[in-house]
Amino acid sequence: MLSFLPLISIKEVFDLLFVAAAIYFIIFFIRQSRSYVLAYAVGSFAVFIFLVQIFQLTLALQLLQILGPLILFVFVVVFQRELRQFFDWIFISTRRLTSPRGPILSKDVSFVIMKAVQEMASKNIGALLVLPGELPLEGIIEGGFALDGRVSGPLLLSIFDVTSPGHDGAVIIDNNRLKRFGVHLPLAENYEGLNKTGTRHRAAVGVTEKSDALAIVVSEERGEISVAEHGQLEKIDNLHLLEERISRFLSSAQEPEFNHFWRVFLVRHWRLKILALLLAIVLRLVV
Repeated sequence: MLSFLPLISIKEVFDLLFVAAAIYFIIFFIRQSRSYVLAYAVGSFAVFIFLVQIFQLTLALQLLQILGPLILFVFVVVFQRELRQFFDWIFISTRRLTSPRGPILSKDVSFVIMKAVQEMASKNIGALLVLPGELPLEGIIEGGFALDGRVSGPLLLSIFDVTSPGHDGAVIIDNNRLKRFGVHLPLAENYEGLNKTGTRHRAAVGVTEKSDALAIVVSEERGEISVAEHGQLEKIDNLHLLEERISRFLSSAQEPEFNHFWRVFLVRHWRLKILALLLAIVLRLVV
């Protein structure tokens, strides 16, 4: 099977590595954006092209040449949010090579958030707070009201009061400021284990599925506190555990290489790199 390898020129080796890198980039994008519909679409289209090439279907080849730009345009339109978020991540990570990000939250603001969350839980006030990570949230969140105010317990309690127009939404807290409130978040795509939870919990998991943010939820029915991160929901039994989770998130976010695109893309996911190389070799054998 690999008898062709000694006959490969330097140019063909670079060609093979280039194709493998392109395949890895596509797989990496699908994995990071969790666009599994895109995975099915790309896979189906690749199989279609493969069959057309194998059986030399002339009409299908001509249609592909004509409709190729249209298919690419539809792809960009349908997945524009995921593409924008992904390339924003690349841009921000590259920019922060020379200008590191400042602190997301100070200890004082973190303490204010914990005390407010504890008070809302004791009063069965539903709440949803989001702390952004490296990935921007602009392409994920919708609606809400701009505020850019100082974080305080009375402010958070007033926002999530049932008489407040934005109490059903989420608040975005970044750089020690309450940026927006009444924000709508995407609901979780993976509903496993969320059958007994409400919309707030699904929204908390949803935003952490599509970004590296941390979401804090207070249940209106049970007065329970939960934390969502990386698409996983965890119930918090005491204030000490909440402080630990927030501190871990903040300390990780301040590490220069944490969730940095180039570190994640180049250093991690070796299995994906090997898979991409194997697929490139298979394509080389077929073509």
